[in-house]
Amino acid sequence: MPEDSNIHSKKIYHRFGSRRSVQLSGSLHPNVTLNKVVDETHFSKNEVRAIYRAFKETSPNAVINKNIMREKFAELFPHGDIEHYSDLLFETFDNDGNGTINFQEFVKALSILCRGTMDEKLDWLYKLYDPKEKGEITWDRLFYVITSMDDLMGRQARPHHSREQKCERANQVFAKFDIGKKGKITKQDFFRVCKTDRTILNSITSLYTLLPG
Repeated sequence: MPEDSNIHSKKIYHRFGSRRSVQLSGSLHPNVTLNKVVDETHFSKNEVRAIYRAFKETSPNAVINKNIMREKFAELFPHGDIEHYSDLLFETFDNDGNGTINFQEFVKALSILCRGTMDEKLDWLYKLYDPKEKGEITWDRLFYVITSMDDLMGRQARPHHSREQKCERANQVFAKFDIGKKGKITKQDFFRVCKTDRTILNSITSLYTLLPG
């Protein structure tokens, strides 16, 4: 569910994001200037410097691949099966689909999660469920995402949900978002339900994170 996605996204932010700032020159990376990143995000120069330092500590060659993302999730969820959800989140950051996340892709996604408008955050969350941007979410995809989230907790999950319970949960969520009983969740319906659900709205709002200014 969207509120669950927010919780896990916030955790991975704290794993990658550092609050220590570092003095960098005007160029963060070939063809990427500090001013350009500031213009394209909701972050200040000092915040971009701090995020870049953390990014470089995570990956000295300034790109993150699936294995690095999985390693970070394994640190966050040592008892869980992290591969599926880690890869789901990776796809939302990897905008060009080349199999790696560069700093621009990373900081833009972080900017949306921490400082974006409600529509920007919902658009990002929707992509988690509809990565190919078909304009609809199927029950199978919803079930896959929900199962991937549950798998993160692994054997420590309380309560432990059976496959039948997960199916029932998916049925309930799908029915809630499938306005008009079309057999699919459209992007319009996704936005409409999220914007009228106080729990989801509160979860999205809590993603706002104050970085060093």
